[in-house]
Parts: sequence; C-alpha cells; structure tokens
Amino acid sequence: MPTTLDTAALSLGAQKLAQAKEFLRSSPLEAWLLVVRESKDRPDPSLRLFTEQDFTWNSFFLVTPGRSAALVATFDAPDLERSGLFDEVRTYKEGARAALVSLLGELNPRSIGLNFSKDDALADGLTAGLKDSVEEMLRGTPLAGRLQSAEQLVALLRGVKLPIERELIRSAVDETEGMFDRAAREFRLGMSAREIAGVFHREAARAGVPTAWSSRHCPTVTIGPNAAIGHVSPGDERIDRGCVVHVDFGIVRSGYCSDLQRAWYVAGEGDAAAPEPVRRAYAAVVGGIELAAGALIPGTPGWEVDLKVRTHLTSLGYPEYAHALGHHLGRAVHDGGGVLGPRWERYGRAPYEAVREGHVYTLEPSLHLPDHGLISLEEDVAVGPRGAEFLSRFPRELPVLTLS
Repeated sequence: MPTTLDTAALSLGAQKLAQAKEFLRSSPLEAWLLVVRESKDRPDPSLRLFTEQDFTWNSFFLVTPGRSAALVATFDAPDLERSGLFDEVRTYKEGARAALVSLLGELNPRSIGLNFSKDDALADGLTAGLKDSVEEMLRGTPLAGRLQSAEQLVALLRGVKLPIERELIRSAVDETEGMFDRAAREFRLGMSAREIAGVFHREAARAGVPTAWSSRHCPTVTIGPNAAIGHVSPGDERIDRGCVVHVDFGIVRSGYCSDLQRAWYVAGEGDAAAPEPVRRAYAAVVGGIELAAGALIPGTPGWEVDLKVRTHLTSLGYPEYAHALGHHLGRAVHDGGGVLGPRWERYGRAPYEAVREGHVYTLEPSLHLPDHGLISLEEDVAVGPRGAEFLSRFPRELPVLTLS
C-alpha cells in the first residue's frame, strides 16, 4: 500500500525519506545504510531520491524506522546541515571508521541493508570497492555479519510513488503529448527519421528539458518496414505514402520522466484509411494495452500481466514481442525493482515482483508488419486500489496522415 504519511508540508526529498522510514517498519531490515564518494561521478541512484547534493569524501547515510543520520567529512557537512533533511549530521576529519562503528553501535541493528543487487540496477549503487571498505570498517565488530542487500526496500521506495510524484509524472506526460502533437504537424513526405528526431530535439530544447534517455536515440524513429528496431539512432529512412511512422520519446521535467510511443499511417493517393493489416495490428495493440490496464491489480505478479498480453496477441496470429510489456517509470525512465515481463533469464527475479498501489508503469506491446513497419503504442499508467489509471491519452484510433 502507498504510505499515508502527512508530509504535504515537507520537501519531496523529506517525503521520500519519511517514506523510507515507514517501509522499514515492516521490512526484514532494521537499518538502511547508503554509502557514496565522489558522488557527482559515481552517484547512488537512491541518494538522489533525497538530495541533489554531491559528496566528495566517503559519506554514510543511515535510515531506521525512527531516525535518520548522516556521517560526512567536515567540508561536506555545512550544506547538508542547512538542508535540515537528516535528523542528525555527524562529521569526521581523519577517517570515518570509528564514527561509523559508533553510530551503528548506538542503534545495534540486527540487519543492515546496503545497495547491492544482482537483478535491480537502481538498487546496485554501491561500488565493489566501497562495499569492501564498509566490510573492512566493521570487521571485528558484531555488526560485520549483519550486512544484507537492500534491493527489496529500494524497489518499494522507487516503485511506490507518493501522490506528488504521480502528479509530476502526469505533468511530464502532458507536456510530452503536446510535443508529439506539434511534431506530427511538421511531418512531410520525404522527411527522414533523422529530421523527425531533430524536431523532437527542438521541442525539448525550447521547453528547457532533457530527453528521458540518451538523445542519441531519444527519440527512436522508425519509418517503414526496413528500419532498424530497438535502441538505435534515427537513420535516413524517409516518409513515403503507405508507410507507418513510429516514434518513441520522453522527457524529464522536475526530475520525473515521461515515456510514450505513437504511430501514424501515411495515406496513399486517394486513401481514406489505412489498409486492413495495419488497422488490425493497431487494434490488437490497443486491445493488449486495455487487457494489461485491467490486469494491473495490486498483488498480481508482473509476469502474469505480461502473459495476458502475449496470449492475446499470439491468439490473433501475431508473434511474441521480444521485450517486456512494460516497466516502472519515475525518476528514471526504467525505475523501480520489478517489470511487467516474461520469466526470461535476462530479467532475473524482476517479473515475480507484485504490482502495488502507487506503481507507475509503461504499457508497450509491439508488432512488426513486414510490409508496413512497426506498430506500437506506449502508455503511462498509475496503479490504484482496483486497477490502472491512464496518465496518457491512449489514442485508440490509428491516426492517418495525409501529407504533401
């Protein structure tokens, strides 16, 4: 369940810290320890949930159900103290070992979570060297054998969005929808995928926002049946009559991402509608998204949601898509710890994570038509107590463009 804390007057970082404390109350972990150094170059994604401040020397952030404390080098302390984010800020000068052992010893937690994980990249922020350093600092103390992975806690904290986070995502989605509208009005026959990408880049620059992933392939633009599909840079394929134009694009606004896909059919001479295979495929994708949204009930494993859509599409004679149905969306474009995906080796334990109220997902089944191109939509949805709410417009009718 999402947290019910009365945190409206707090900063977003303070709200997430309060949420972490609440989740720890029902966690097997009694404490969570984040450790960073030179964090501008090697940031831990979890720390960015609380603060954008960078830390030069080895810095430690301890969270328990009733307390939060930071242990940082003397020169890193003033801004953190002024922020009022942590209940206590301690400093060290020559070395952190004694101060860290003292801080942990006062609380004496039976289990301490660190940010390392095999399956969740965003819960794996602790470098191997820093993990070795923490283990060395605690060697010879009763605390040494209490270190565990914090991946489940991090998955909860990143995955369960507070109301303010959901509204920030909705705002980013709304803004992105407008960019799609304006960009599509610039499409012309003979326009290349690379030129279409340039239109979206100008939209982002005009709005003063970064793209949600590398601008090298954000947007990904696929025109016609011969374009490369995947995380690829836009190429030289050009809009022609009778082709499908597909764009995958997102932005970051106020620290939160959007991620949308849209497709258009470019009408041929005298065409009033797309050909039947294109209409049929688009309807199949729409039906798959509607099935997925209805299946996003709290407690459902992610793989079950994905399987419903795979079964739907294969029952209509289409091949399986070669990717997950959807992923968490938030501060990162691929956020959270689970995935709406198949039980494939590459996804590890992620498909087994249960859907929770407060999760925000993308839903993005895809089909490739050999004669026309990629048919795919990507919608952004938030999970409520009884199912999904669309944050995006979800165009259920295929847009047909008459271009010159």
